[in-house]
Parts: sequence; C-alpha cells; structure tokens
Amino acid sequence: MAEEFSYRLEAELNPTSATVGTAVTLTVRISDIVGGEINSVQASLPEYGWWGTLRSLGENTWRLTETVPYGAPFGKVNIRVYAVSKDGVRGPQVTVPLTLG
Repeated sequence: MAEEFSYRLEAELNPTSATVGTAVTLTVRISDIVGGEINSVQASLPEYGWWGTLRSLGENTWRLTETVPYGAPFGKVNIRVYAVSKDGVRGPQVTVPLTLG
C-alpha cells in the first residue's frame, strides 16, 4: 500500500493586515515530504471566488504576490494553502489569517 501524501508546510504572509490596493506576499516552505513529489502549491479563498498558484523559487519554497482587490471584504479571512502531488493528490491544508480593512 502506498504511503499517504503528506508534508510539513510553513506559510508566511507579508503584511498580515492589508487594505484595498495593498500587495500581499505569501511565502510557503515545505519539508518532510512523504508519499509523492510536489507538482504545485495552491492558495484559495473559495468563499470569495479566489484561487492562486504559487511560483516555485527552488529549495522547496514557493511564493505568490497579489494585490487586495476593490470590493474585498473587511475583517479576518483565512487563506487556505496546500500542495498537490504529481499524481494529482491534494495534501494537507494549512490556513493563514489575513486581516483586511
């Protein structure tokens, strides 16, 4: 039986609070990968219709910079971050809080 696809994912947002028009950078580092190779790292706020794919920087590090759009909700949102294996298996998810206002 194949091992379950798993890893240790550390995600960092800069800044952690933002307003409309502010660029926010998400940096992800993944280690202790078991059960597959990472094909992509994804981030999402599905309740607001937003999904993004992070760009690989090498050394098991990925990054994505997005600008907070007009009409973004005020308050705290939780960005979901996870990796997908080369076999198409979605790994464990981590949430990263972002305060919008």
